[in-house]
Amino acid sequence: MTRSKTTAFLSAALCGVAFACLAETAAAQSLEVTPKMAAETGWTEMLPSDVKEKGTLAAATTDGNAPWSFVDEATGKAVGVDVDVMNEAAKRLGLTIDWSVIQFTAGIPGVQSGRYDFYVSAMADTKAREEVVNFIDYSQEGSGVIVKKGNPLDIKTMEDLCGKKVAIVTGSLFPAIIDDLNKKCEMPVALTETADQSGPYLAVASGQADATMNTYGVSNYTLHTATEGIQTQLELSPVPRFAPANQGIAFAKDKTDMMAALAGAMQAMAEDGSYQKIMDKWSVGDGGLDPITLNDALF
Repeated sequence: MTRSKTTAFLSAALCGVAFACLAETAAAQSLEVTPKMAAETGWTEMLPSDVKEKGTLAAATTDGNAPWSFVDEATGKAVGVDVDVMNEAAKRLGLTIDWSVIQFTAGIPGVQSGRYDFYVSAMADTKAREEVVNFIDYSQEGSGVIVKKGNPLDIKTMEDLCGKKVAIVTGSLFPAIIDDLNKKCEMPVALTETADQSGPYLAVASGQADATMNTYGVSNYTLHTATEGIQTQLELSPVPRFAPANQGIAFAKDKTDMMAALAGAMQAMAEDGSYQKIMDKWSVGDGGLDPITLNDALF
């Protein structure tokens, strides 16, 4: 081998080693997510350079989950707690968010495929969902049972749903709850599912279903502020709030640094009071979390 070829070979080898070392160092700097991990304000420094240079995040949410997320009829834009919190967190990182409104069932697949950087819409962080995505946990909610106005079937407890028809949104946590309830029922609950967020409400209002289940805060806000439409024909039943859950923002497993940066910004918001201000604005101030956490599923 000539001297020039030898020199070129050694240079290439050294460059290969250098790049490998750099790649290893970069990987070591990536956040290793552990269950119930508390966010730190310093994580904002973990924002990937390519994300910072791009300046925009692609996010998705779902209509019909007021006050957490819904579409303003006047502007056609996504609004709510989730939108306000994430827009402020992104702003602190020098970013803006391009919001898309999609079906609930498309949220996690959209994140996994890389189409969206994150999905948020009053979604419970569960251990099952943590198998496929990571979460920033930012609030706590429960669930409620919605019935026709006047509660004609006198549904006051979960057991009162035995033998009744219940409609829910596909992909929710409620099938497992109904499965557990059916173990106690002489006559099982007849469960139907729909991908459309408003489908269960319509089923109850039309008499096709006796009840539905939804996030308690969503139901309370929607049914108390509605002035027209099917929501005016429904009410929250006296069934006690159930299935308390931490609500989470879903990220792909390979976007831990971007997730960490946003979580750090959200933690800074929690510490300076701006996070609580947003929660209070939408009348969900008692549901805030401090510290902000990662993968903090309660079940």
